[in-house]
Amino acid sequence: MVNKTIYYYLILFAIFLTSFSFIPIIFEVMQQKIISNIPYISIILILLTFLIYTFIAIVKKYYIHLFFYLIGLISISILLYLKIIYNDNNTIEILKYKDIDISS
Repeated sequence: MVNKTIYYYLILFAIFLTSFSFIPIIFEVMQQKIISNIPYISIILILLTFLIYTFIAIVKKYYIHLFFYLIGLISISILLYLKIIYNDNNTIEILKYKDIDISS
């Protein structure tokens, strides 16, 4: 008989790693001010995933999971906010150069 609590803790640890893995990305984006290599659709899909996870954790009253999902949800929301701000700033900076022709 396989002990199912081992799988539970492994899944919980994977959720923990996934949720906290976006925090270093946020700090890197804030330092570099470049986020053009992450597409909007990826950020929105991850945001939608964390919204679904959060809803399930609230309904089923999985409070430890809810904590991890909220951290992921907040991190992805910050990442989306930074994407919107820094993409606009980068576009303005690029258009300031006179030797770039955007008409072609």
